[in-house]
Amino acid sequence: MTAETAAAVTTKVEEKPRFSKIEPIGYALGDIGNGFYFQLVSNYAMIYLTDALGISPAITGGIIFAGKLISAFTDFGFGVAADKAPLREDGRYHWFVKTFRYPLMAAIVLFFLPFVSGWAMPMRILWATALYIIGVFFYSGVSAPYGSFASVSTPVVKNRDAMAAGRGFGSTAGGIIVGFILPLVIFETVNGQKTLKGQSLIWVALIFIALMWICYEITLRLTRERIRVDKSDKDQVPLTKALSAMFSNRAMVAIMIAALLLIFSQMFAGAVNTYLYKDYFNNTFALSVLAFQNVPALILAPFAPAICDKVGKKAACGFTLAISAIMFLAMFFMQISDPWIFVALSFVANLGNGFFGLMIWSFITDIIDDIQVKTHTREDGTVYTGYMFFRKIGQAISGLLSGVALGATGYVVAQSGQSIAQPEGVLSNIYAVATLAPAIGYGLIALVILFLYPLSGRITKDNAAILEVRREHGEL
Repeated sequence: MTAETAAAVTTKVEEKPRFSKIEPIGYALGDIGNGFYFQLVSNYAMIYLTDALGISPAITGGIIFAGKLISAFTDFGFGVAADKAPLREDGRYHWFVKTFRYPLMAAIVLFFLPFVSGWAMPMRILWATALYIIGVFFYSGVSAPYGSFASVSTPVVKNRDAMAAGRGFGSTAGGIIVGFILPLVIFETVNGQKTLKGQSLIWVALIFIALMWICYEITLRLTRERIRVDKSDKDQVPLTKALSAMFSNRAMVAIMIAALLLIFSQMFAGAVNTYLYKDYFNNTFALSVLAFQNVPALILAPFAPAICDKVGKKAACGFTLAISAIMFLAMFFMQISDPWIFVALSFVANLGNGFFGLMIWSFITDIIDDIQVKTHTREDGTVYTGYMFFRKIGQAISGLLSGVALGATGYVVAQSGQSIAQPEGVLSNIYAVATLAPAIGYGLIALVILFLYPLSGRITKDNAAILEVRREHGEL
């Protein structure tokens, strides 16, 4: 962007309504709404496809891989579209959540229709693939613009950290709600073996879409876009230039690598955990209790901005992730047979991952500022969805590898909707995957954050001060 073009772009910061403590809560509810879709599909689509529809793990992994790979591009497309959208009365990003939540909710219900299990196998595979892809497409239309709410809500770093912590709280709380409820209502015991109830997931889907609508509506009403960049068509930053600014920014590259590793670790472990508790421990109530593993992170949420303000997000997240990696590695060598001991240790092991989850979105807003300082361009949606692109690539890879890894363990799929008791060797393999995947993933993320990510707390504050001076002098 030239100096003339930069000067032509008007950036305003609205003073009213003033930022309030209720706004992070409103933002948190949006990610609780996201979680009703994301947690349901991420953790239970695989077991629904294998145990309810009888689709092989390899094909199931392929379906998830295809959907997530496509969504990486749709996320980015919606982010760019949101950046280039007209500046409406309520901003640039809210319209997308208002509009695309409805087809998303419809896709969820259609994916879990129970009578599909009676179709011929090719039709089951075709239906599941189509609806999975449609679902992740419309989820992109909601989640990508929603992610930009925090970066345009306020220029104050501490308030943005509060928004990020609010979203992290919402994401974690949504995971707890879904993770606790589902194992209690979708499994039953048949001949001493835990198995998936036939039509339970369709009722769950119907309840979840109602809750999603409520959460999104509250978020839309309580959040505001205060940083308003008014662009004419000639002021739009070319996509190639925005991408160049992103990929030449060391902080952005580091956080994209971390995103790839984070989502791989979370989804891989989340998908395999369902089989771990259903087959290895034969205790799905323990799986429900495991949903509370991130409660310690929720307790930290109100203090997270102050912690990061004092020691820096980089140090706080890097060291806690390293502790998580060490704990999961220890659990692998312990070969735990008691589900409650495993759950208790998981509470400690996931503290670092949970804390990083609270603050990850604040890293993104810091990077948006850093790019704006260096290039005089601000493309919130493009940068956010550049990060999300790598998250979705991680989801695609983990979806594929989860199915491949499950198949490699020798897992035997359900016959006529009834789960089969797995051989001892298969159970040992499932345990190894459930512990080693997060150990390796969280350890690598810690190294990336501590040694590759360059934005210390001081640099972040300096960038915010530079942008404030520019706004005061009309240089944005």
